[in-house]
Amino acid sequence: MLFLAITLGFFVENQREHYVEHQRELQYMRSMIEDLKLDTTELTVHIRQRTERNEMIDSLIYLLSQTNIRENGSSIYYLGRIISPPISFFPNDRTIEQLKSAGGLRLIRNMDISNTIMAYDRKMRQSVFELGDEQQVRGEYRLSAIKIFSGPVFHRIMTTGEIKRPIGNPMLFSEDKALVNEFIMETQYLEKVNQKQAARAQELVDQARKLIEDIKKQYHLK
Repeated sequence: MLFLAITLGFFVENQREHYVEHQRELQYMRSMIEDLKLDTTELTVHIRQRTERNEMIDSLIYLLSQTNIRENGSSIYYLGRIISPPISFFPNDRTIEQLKSAGGLRLIRNMDISNTIMAYDRKMRQSVFELGDEQQVRGEYRLSAIKIFSGPVFHRIMTTGEIKRPIGNPMLFSEDKALVNEFIMETQYLEKVNQKQAARAQELVDQARKLIEDIKKQYHLK
């Protein structure tokens, strides 16, 4: 009887631990879904901003490539300034960080879900890491911009803290063809990294939406 009581006690305790761990697992998965939903919402805005920037970059390159460059000074200054600030994204990684730091990954019994979460985390960290490359390209773009744009005009564009189209038709500081060509080249590099980040963001959106569906299906969540 004593042996049976001890065995039963171990069994009950084991079942209780399994129940507690399962509840923690469900809590993590609900939190994970919330984070992924926030990511998809913010990444969608991120993609739209980068798509708009690509269109502005194309317009700027087109205007700088025309023979009547002096007729479009206002647009060139506006576009040249507005495409230079960073477009940042900060992932909602509270749940993933908790899973990694608190040993919570062991609670995820479904290996496919666990592996998919880690794959999403790797792609997200890669995207954030690549923002460093974009920062370098933006720095080179600005160094090239110094050579053809007038500093006082750029300053007036930002007097209110918001980038606004300059009044009138300001002339470039330099219309030297070699310098303008250099600036166009740097602008094209900026466009490429912007396109890459937009594509990466779309991959993350697709991956996040699929992961949400898989988690809901596996854990019977609404």
